[in-house]
Amino acid sequence: MPTHPAFDRNAATHVRLLIAEDEALLRSTLPDLLRAIAPDAVDVVAECGTRIDAVRHTRSLTPDVILLDLRMPDHEGGPCTLSGAETVAALLRQSPASRILCLTSHEDAQIVRTCLDAGALGFLSKGVLPGELWQAIRTVHAGQRYVEAQLLADADRRTTLSAEQVRADLLVGRRGDVLRLLLEGYSPTEIAATLPVGKKYVDKKIAEIKAILGATTHIRIYRQCRQLGLIED
Repeated sequence: MPTHPAFDRNAATHVRLLIAEDEALLRSTLPDLLRAIAPDAVDVVAECGTRIDAVRHTRSLTPDVILLDLRMPDHEGGPCTLSGAETVAALLRQSPASRILCLTSHEDAQIVRTCLDAGALGFLSKGVLPGELWQAIRTVHAGQRYVEAQLLADADRRTTLSAEQVRADLLVGRRGDVLRLLLEGYSPTEIAATLPVGKKYVDKKIAEIKAILGATTHIRIYRQCRQLGLIED
């Protein structure tokens, strides 16, 4: 892993940056923040709050760096139907030379690893300090990887887990009961009635399953479980 370059406000770097962030306040303040940190070094070519706009702007503008919120809705007022890794891959298909720096409040180790595997070069939490944000932008712009230290450590630990360990984590206790019924096609409400437990409890267990697998939808849970051999063809 390359070491992080020392922060230098006056370094000769010019970055064409696309900001893809659905939180309006953060999206509107980031350009001024970055220009204050690195005057004349950042050109924010577009700001967008939906995945569709991010794909469109990436295709037309081919930015140097994309600062990507992983939980953006597909369109205004709509759901988020793609995982972080799928969004990264979709953007890189539009502009293979663009560098992607993920910025998220969801610090899940599996999501970090799958996004990096999909082609992202950086990963930061939204609690990052402004100086480190600019440092990360410069680093990925140079083609080097930049992952917040704790996120990287968690991701590396996650990749050391064997498939057998992942299966064991999924199938333990009530989580396993919920997963088995989910894979059989039961809805969360039907699972709650069958076990029987509360609907909120089922939702919590499904959230745990998604976190273990790095999945965001039920169909992706199904696909991951098939890969792990938990579903017979």
